[in-house]
Amino acid sequence: MSKKSALMVYQNLSNVKEDNQYWDKYIKFHELYWDGPNASQNVFYGNEYEEYRNSLSKYLEIEPDNIKDCLFTKHENGDYYLTPLGIDSDKYIMESENSIPAHWFLLFDNSEKKFFYSHAGEGAIAPDGIYYNTECSLSKKRLNDAKNILEANDKEEIPNDFDLFKKELTFGLSELYYWIEKFADDSMIVLNYAEISSVIHEFTLKNENSVSDIWLILDLISKKDYEKADSSLKIYKQKWDEIASNCSASSPQKKQSTKNDDVVQ
Repeated sequence: MSKKSALMVYQNLSNVKEDNQYWDKYIKFHELYWDGPNASQNVFYGNEYEEYRNSLSKYLEIEPDNIKDCLFTKHENGDYYLTPLGIDSDKYIMESENSIPAHWFLLFDNSEKKFFYSHAGEGAIAPDGIYYNTECSLSKKRLNDAKNILEANDKEEIPNDFDLFKKELTFGLSELYYWIEKFADDSMIVLNYAEISSVIHEFTLKNENSVSDIWLILDLISKKDYEKADSSLKIYKQKWDEIASNCSASSPQKKQSTKNDDVVQ
């Protein structure tokens, strides 16, 4: 069974014109009911979800089947950011199976890495998932920086395997920029390793730094140090080949019900 990761855009509620009042009421009720935001990691037990939906239906004065959902978070500046779920969620969410595309990492800086934590017993907690969070304006600049580095070295003679990677990366960057350019600069971009995290050993999870790996390769390209760049690329590929293999080999596990099983948790 495949493992998924997700790249998501959260828009400032003030910039969401369609159903703005609906989302405002949805968010207010959810925070009152659960005393917190609607995160992709939320889990329900027993009939909690059904009871919540019935209460939400009454509050919104619509049938449960007509409820539209979103993931949302509250920024430190007090603004709410959301990404709609459902039929049009592909406008705001990209998913990848058994791996994470290299060009996704170029949206971020390694300092923006964060962890989901779970209880490890006796009051201890341990990281069990990775995510990155940044502003859309920074991501757009980084994509342009990466694109300029690759284009500046187009005519250089480099190993064939490395040349193929450059072409794939360039194509991925153009697609990614086309996707995010329509969002306001103050939107939030989130990369969630999600299910991919489960196949990375707990002892090495904190050392999973593919964002810095890819930026290092680009830095070596800009310095025309193709020998080291090619060596770093081989190490990077070996790591993700192993992760992909572990994803394919892992057996499905039972889980508690979540409110958005069609979205990466």
